[in-house]
Amino acid sequence: MVRLKILPALIIISAFLPHVNSQEILMTIGAKEVTLDEFERIYKKNNSNITDNRQTPDEYMELFINFKLKVIEAESLGMDTTTKFLNEFNTYKDQLAQPYMTDEETREALMKEAYERMKWDVHVSHILLSVSSQAPPEDTLARYNRALEIRERILAGEDFEEVARATSEDSNARINGGDLGYFTAFMMVYPFEAAAYNLEEEEVSMPVRTQHGYHIIKKHGKRPAVGQVKVAHIFIRNPEGTPAEESEAAKNLALAIGDSLRMGVDFGILAGRHSDDRNSAVNGGELPLFGTGRMIREFETNAFGLKEPGDYCQPFQTNYGWHIIKLLDKKGIGTYAEMESTLQSQAVKGDRDRVKRQKYLDKLKEQYNFSLNKDVYERLYSLVDSTIFKREWNPTISSQLSEGNLFTITGKKTTLGDFVNHLNTNQRKRNPMPVANYVDMVFNQYLEELLLSTEKESLPDRYPEYRYILQEYHDGILLFDLMDQKVWSKAVEDSAGLESFFEANRPNYMWDERMEAIVVSCDSTVDVENVKKRHSRIAKGRWNENKLNRKFCDNDDGCITLETIRVEEGRNSHVDALSGSLGAGDMYHENGRFHFVITTDLLPPMEKELNETRGQVTSDYQDFLEKRWIEELRNKYSISVNEKLLSTIKM
Repeated sequence: MVRLKILPALIIISAFLPHVNSQEILMTIGAKEVTLDEFERIYKKNNSNITDNRQTPDEYMELFINFKLKVIEAESLGMDTTTKFLNEFNTYKDQLAQPYMTDEETREALMKEAYERMKWDVHVSHILLSVSSQAPPEDTLARYNRALEIRERILAGEDFEEVARATSEDSNARINGGDLGYFTAFMMVYPFEAAAYNLEEEEVSMPVRTQHGYHIIKKHGKRPAVGQVKVAHIFIRNPEGTPAEESEAAKNLALAIGDSLRMGVDFGILAGRHSDDRNSAVNGGELPLFGTGRMIREFETNAFGLKEPGDYCQPFQTNYGWHIIKLLDKKGIGTYAEMESTLQSQAVKGDRDRVKRQKYLDKLKEQYNFSLNKDVYERLYSLVDSTIFKREWNPTISSQLSEGNLFTITGKKTTLGDFVNHLNTNQRKRNPMPVANYVDMVFNQYLEELLLSTEKESLPDRYPEYRYILQEYHDGILLFDLMDQKVWSKAVEDSAGLESFFEANRPNYMWDERMEAIVVSCDSTVDVENVKKRHSRIAKGRWNENKLNRKFCDNDDGCITLETIRVEEGRNSHVDALSGSLGAGDMYHENGRFHFVITTDLLPPMEKELNETRGQVTSDYQDFLEKRWIEELRNKYSISVNEKLLSTIKM
């Protein structure tokens, strides 16, 4: 579809401006009443101090009436009930609602909580008992009780490390005894992080549930955050199990490198020559910035133990080999303002986002007086069976069960039958899981959708600025669709009407005086000056393109082209340079070719043909159609304006 017009400034969405809060009726168009509040708000948005061509309220009133007439006509035609309109409008509505459907208070609280935690590194050990989030309740309970038994053993005096090696299902526990070293905020899943920071020193937690299972956590202590460091390192590979002779050689090489450093040899040169970490060796051993918990403990201890940039440590050994580290830079955690953008992005990820969303839903439950009938809800577990995972479930429930009140939101009841119908309608083949878990999952999704829908529908009453912008989108979509139908596409598709309009208005489409000229274009192989000597014969047609090519081009390859043009003054600088005289102009170079123009005739003003001005005629025809349509609408709908009320509006 060709769109040759843009929406008038009237419906451009812009920032909300303060306005008089009056619901007095300013005008009536047909049966539609328009308040002073609505008109003044739109008037001031489109006639602000920064707007060019500001209008008085009286002047703007005519535009506003035309706008309202079109919207009212669209509504009378039912255009606001079509699937196309509803899909587009609801998409805008969802987008506009998003900023209003967030819990900024909880997000801010999570950001501040994370920042306070980032000021400290905590040192913990843990024991993990794996359990799937989809495990049956009885299996989950069994794992929880097992975690309690293990905790009791530790509280009774057994060594945490030994118990972890024997019972933890974290594969690293057999190596590290469950010791996770130091970490800070955002490095662990949120429930684990929260438990670790909330424990007292040497305290052992109750079982903590995460997506991985149940954890028993022991807190060893905390320290002020060490922040982040940037280091270079030299690595000599010597893993456990290396033959003694090779291990001794690796050790001697590490010590020799340490001696070279003390003698002043450049660290980067030694890293490039000897380090077995070839990825960093090519950059002088330089590693990306890292914080606590990112490296193995011995490496981290030595890296954070260096005080000043340029300091390096003595060779030290880990399970992987020998290391020497040089400090390049140290960075603290920064102020809250400096960290705010990072905190904002992290606060809407993973478990924190789930916590934020759940708190938001809890607020909505309270706000809309959610009440669950637990007795009725528990009947669901016996009504649903595993055939639902094959899409073969066929619920049969009595009318008494069907009418049982499952929950209420804002006093509106949802019955057990309503939710059973939802379960039935949304059956699909899927991997089986415990039926109770499936029922809970679908119910929570169903309830969340209802709460969010209830919240979305309440937004216009609670947020005037949202209501206003939503109304503008509503009217703008209707206006665009009807204008396209009545004006824009009609002008393009109605060829007979366009031609008739053109014939009736031919005198409006005139050429000014034009100069007729020939543009001669030659490639770099041509003797252009020699061609130019023949300009008078070219102008008279005695030398055409074929003759020129035969004369001046190798193998008659089309190295010269001629193009006849007719241009008004100001349209071609090379023609203008001849000041209306006939003859050849100066040579110029453009797009890899040499050109000159030959003016041949001065043409008087004359009428244009439709194909020469179709764009302008189409635009004018659109204006004509719109004006005629507006006249029809003004005759169709009565218009009444309270002039006294209008006069109270100040520019």
